[in-house]
Amino acid sequence: MISVAAPSWSSTARLGTRADMVLYQQYVTDLIDNIKKALATVDPTPYFAKYGNNVWAASQQYLAAVVAYASGPVIKKYLGVLAAADVYTASTTFAILESVRLDLGAGSQVHA
Repeated sequence: MISVAAPSWSSTARLGTRADMVLYQQYVTDLIDNIKKALATVDPTPYFAKYGNNVWAASQQYLAAVVAYASGPVIKKYLGVLAAADVYTASTTFAILESVRLDLGAGSQVHA
């Protein structure tokens, strides 16, 4: 039998259950869905207009806005359901955002 540790399921350490994994899979699915929505909704133009030639600052601020847009509803939904959802969801969202952008090409802005 394989045991799976399930950190962040609750404030007490315990082994994860199948129900925990289903919940976590839904959490990640919600993040991905919200990230794709955020990439389609958050306009990068104001960030690049504000920071001009400082592309790094513009990119950082734009991605921070995407993370905030995508993670907000997920934090609200899972607060009190998954321990530390309010603490780690934003950083988790950023990691998944980068995968969605770089690995899947979603939200990529290519200029010729």
